[in-house]
Amino acid sequence: MKYEAGINVIQKTDTPIHGWYRFVLSYPPHLVRQYIDRLGFRTRDLLCDPFCGTGTTLVEAKKLGIPSVGCDAHPFAVLVSSVKTNWTLDPNLLSSLLRGILTGAEEKMIRHSLPPLSFYTLFVKEEGTHQRNGYRLSEDEEKLLPTGFLSERPLRRLLILRDEIVEQTEKYPQGIRDFFLLAMAHVIANGAGNFSFGPEIYRTKAKPDYDVLEHFSSHVSLMIMEMERAQTSGQDRISARVFFDDARQLDQIPSGLAGIITSPPYPNEKDYTRTTRVESLLLGLLKDRKQLRFVKESLLRSNTRNVFVADNDGDEVAEFESIQAVCQKIERRRIELGKTSGFEKLYHKVVAHYFGGMRRHFRALRPKLKSKAPLAYVLGDQLSFLMVPIATAKLLGEVAEAEGFKVVSRELWRERFGTKVRNAETKMRSIKVREEILILEKK
Repeated sequence: MKYEAGINVIQKTDTPIHGWYRFVLSYPPHLVRQYIDRLGFRTRDLLCDPFCGTGTTLVEAKKLGIPSVGCDAHPFAVLVSSVKTNWTLDPNLLSSLLRGILTGAEEKMIRHSLPPLSFYTLFVKEEGTHQRNGYRLSEDEEKLLPTGFLSERPLRRLLILRDEIVEQTEKYPQGIRDFFLLAMAHVIANGAGNFSFGPEIYRTKAKPDYDVLEHFSSHVSLMIMEMERAQTSGQDRISARVFFDDARQLDQIPSGLAGIITSPPYPNEKDYTRTTRVESLLLGLLKDRKQLRFVKESLLRSNTRNVFVADNDGDEVAEFESIQAVCQKIERRRIELGKTSGFEKLYHKVVAHYFGGMRRHFRALRPKLKSKAPLAYVLGDQLSFLMVPIATAKLLGEVAEAEGFKVVSRELWRERFGTKVRNAETKMRSIKVREEILILEKK
């Protein structure tokens, strides 16, 4: 397939539903549409995304009338994908609950010395006793919150909003509560927080305060409107199931899969639990380091922050000379450069664990696929570990072949600039790295 410039640019047709919450590292929805058509998936098929993240493949399949199933080992990703693929909620009930949540949250904010910030107040007048020390994180939660990622007043507003969502939706199914919590997550990541992405997460200028309720109200209203449109078109009736599952095991994923469109993590230093840490914490999905460790242990090993002493996924690829050569080169480079930190000493092990974990994934996946099922994996070459090139798609193709898959092609998706380095003349230059789509077929 010919590479198209700007293929990663979000298009107008990509926004509905996907925009409820979009992970910065997600691939664009139109790329999924392109490969659904290219690989010939039809309305009678069951499409799977075993690394579903925030549900890009599942949402796009649903829009096209194709049943789907997905899983993720991160509880926040499961919540996002579940909400974005559940279009059966009653819009009138959601609108009524929104009014109640806004009313109750504003009342509580006023009582806790957090007056309205909008030009028009929502429903109530200031009254009651001020409690300046209310609505705080616990000591364990404070330890999980990255330093400076949330200012005190926006944080307190968000905690009040969360409590009001829980209170107002207590007698309703979990899907109702999660709908509003997802909208709150959007507020955190796209306004209230002191962080942004480029694509790595970084801290921005602190916000003394933020109009949490105005942002929340407008985003929920948009979500309700887009759900109504989906219901009018009949798309709400298309099945899409999301499971909490480790992609190396796939215990929850059913058999009879017609194919795969997915993007697993790349072997790099991106800590995916940190990228969504604030949202996970404030939504109550992570409460302490023990829970965080459990999530990290369930994820495919792709960075040094989720490698543990007992890990043995690397043993799965001991026979692959090409992978071992990359691991050995990384370790030699580390020694040559005199890098001695604990994380740097793990670089070569991360690469082995990554490809070993992916081999386990292919092994668990194969019996669940129909004969000749096509698979599309969006992957990126890497230079994250001391600038040693890792040809992710090529190496993963070798691993897949060992587990009974045929490599059909590797197709260029885009090229991006990697880390800047100095050349012999000490001038800075950027190195281009490839992002490819690895097309496989079950033998």
